[in-house]
Formats: sequence, structure tokens, C-alpha cells
Amino acid sequence: MPEQKKAVVPRLRFPEFRDAGPWEVKRLGEVGTIIKGKGISKSDIKPNGIWPCIRYGELYTHYREVIRTIVSFTDADPGDLVLSQQNDLIIPASGETKEDIATASCVMLDGVALGGDLNIFRSPIDGRFLAYYVRGNLKTQIAKVAQGDSVVHLYPSQLEKVELGVPHEPAEQQKIADCLSSLDELIELQAKQLEALQAHKKGLMQQLFPREGETTPRLRFPEFRDAGPWEVKRLGEICSFLKGKGLPKTAITAEGSVPCIHYGELFTEYGEVIRKVKSCTNTTTDSVLSEEDDVLMPTSDVTPNGLAKASCIKEKNVVLGGDILVIRPNKQQVFGEYLSRYIRYQEKDVLRLVTGTTVFHLYGNAISHLRVSLPRMSEQQKIADCLSSLDELIELQAKQLEALQAHKKGLMQQLFPQEVG
Repeated sequence: MPEQKKAVVPRLRFPEFRDAGPWEVKRLGEVGTIIKGKGISKSDIKPNGIWPCIRYGELYTHYREVIRTIVSFTDADPGDLVLSQQNDLIIPASGETKEDIATASCVMLDGVALGGDLNIFRSPIDGRFLAYYVRGNLKTQIAKVAQGDSVVHLYPSQLEKVELGVPHEPAEQQKIADCLSSLDELIELQAKQLEALQAHKKGLMQQLFPREGETTPRLRFPEFRDAGPWEVKRLGEICSFLKGKGLPKTAITAEGSVPCIHYGELFTEYGEVIRKVKSCTNTTTDSVLSEEDDVLMPTSDVTPNGLAKASCIKEKNVVLGGDILVIRPNKQQVFGEYLSRYIRYQEKDVLRLVTGTTVFHLYGNAISHLRVSLPRMSEQQKIADCLSSLDELIELQAKQLEALQAHKKGLMQQLFPQEVG
């Protein structure tokens, strides 16, 4: 008896293909061939190089499923290069984890030099379709055939055995690829708008706060243009300092009744202003509690750069964990929200106060010497309100981007079969 072919059906199909029958299951080795790229070292990358090129690490850092524009170039001897053909699918041959190695991209250009540690899959199947498939529902299969622990390898002989569903009609492949490519274009547009807002905020802060050696900013709101220069004080003159107390991660629980902040959350969860605390605890004995408008900073990190993160908390009675420096402003002289933004703006000056070699520390007695430029309270409030409004726009844009990315992920799970066989 002839072997019966396996078949699969995705959960979601475009109307014109609902009666086209199931997808046939095939191995990658049955529908194309795999070759390897040739080594292009970092020293071979030249800003004015002749040949556009792709190194395997760039699949993790620069490229998504479809490559239409190349970021690197080389002057390497063309006789030593493997050049792309339009529609090539490239997959890293090595990586740090088995999950990450299923990072495929379709090269939409001829003549791109493809570096070593790249598997190059050539097939009549739409390469964009394959790239989305590999990064989505084929990720688990590819992780299973990858070899190694500390360094993971993906060899052509293993890759050839990976099974996938293939639509009978090339038009269905193209329809899926076009749909997801259009969504990627929208995601890219949203990401650029977010970057533009973030850049605008950075530029605005440079205008709203005085530059080094100056006592007034370049940009002032109309009602303050005749208010005169700003006063300069040391942080210790306008604030008091205290430390949070130990709050291990094990003390943070979803069932907790008291809001809390672990120092690590200052790096990952919060910006210049904390309006809603995300964690809770039941540990309140001998705790340090926040007052509204306290400014919080982490006091230790394995790199110095993160220690210039200041966050103004708008809630009181929040448990503050160890390794948190609490800066309590004199409310007659400075708003906490203004101060947290100013400290972040003065990142270079803050980092000069950091001590340590392997673990870096920021102490209250050191940052108390930070020089702070202060306008009158009404102008501080105006600056803080302006930047808060911009933060709301940035947050809204970020949420829209996250929603699109989540929609894409869910759509990919529906457009490709969950399992083969």
C-alpha cells in the first residue's frame, strides 16, 4: 500500500481558500535545499563597502521576518562570498538558546553576501511565508532538532527533517505573507511614531532645563519669561534622605494587601512618575513607607548607568524595599515630580557620584551634593505638567504598539497549523 500523505489545516483561512483542501505535510528537505553562508567577520564590515551583507547575529538584533533594506556592507573578495537570491530564507546556525535559534528572515534582494553561521534555504515556496511560519508555529519543532546547551547549533541535516504544512496553492502562501507583511508595516509605522515622541521628549527636556553652566533654560513658558534666572541649590539643601528596608522578592505576592516597591522594579517597571504601584506584600513590620512626592532611586547595580533612574511616587504608605534611596523633598521649595525629571536629565552629573568597581553604589551623602536648578514653584509645576502630558501620549502610543504586536502573534498562531502530522 502506498504511504498516505499527512495533512493539516490551519484554524483560520481566507475565504477564497476554505475549500482548497488541507495543507500537505512535507519535510523542509523535500521542498528545497540548504546551503551555508561564508564567514564575514566584524573587521570585514565597512561603512562604505561595496557588497551589502548580513551577519548571523544581525538576525537577532536588526531584522524581522522580511529583509528589504540592508544595514551592513563589506569590501571582502566576492570570490569568498555566498550571495543571496531573492526569496532566500536564512536561519542562524548557532545561538544562545534553542528557542531563539528559530529566528528566520526572508531576503528580498539578490546579491547580498550571507555570512558564516547562516543556514540558507532555497525553495519555490514563498520565503516570507516560511519566515513567519518558522518564527511562529514551527519554533518548537526547530528547537527540538537544535543541538547543544551553552552554545546551540542548527545543522542542515537536522533542519531538513523539520516538517511543515504547505498549501497546495502558491496564492495562499502569498496571501498569508502579504497579510502579515502589511501588519508589519503598520507595526513599524507605530514604532517610528513612538520613537519620534520619545525623541521629542528628550529634546524638549534639553530646552526646558538649563544646560551646564547656565542659569536659565533655552525655552520658557510665556508667563515665566520675565521671572528672572533660576536659583541653584545642592540637593541636600532642599531634601532629606533615608533608605528603604529589605523586601525580598519572596515577600511580594499577588494576595498581598499592602502596595510595595522592590528596588529592581525601578529599573524595569517605572518611569519618572509612579502613579500606580504594581506589586503588593503582607510584610509591614519595621517597614519604610512612602510619602506622596517622595523621589526613589536604586542604590546599587552591576553597571553604573542604571543608577541615574529617579521616580517620583504619588502614593503614600507604600512599602519601600532595601537598596532604595528615598529622597524626601522640602515641599515649600521643590516638587518631587519636577525633581525626578531633573535628576534623570542630569544623568552625567549623577553618574559622577557613583562609586564601586564590580557592584556600583549611589549613596545619599554623595548625591546630596548634586546641584539642582530651581525656578519658582509655579514654573516647576508647569514643566512637570507639560512633560506628564507628553508621557501620556508616549504611553498611549506604546500601548497601541503592544496591541498590534499581540494581534500579529495571535494571527500567526491562527494562520499556520498548530501541529503537523
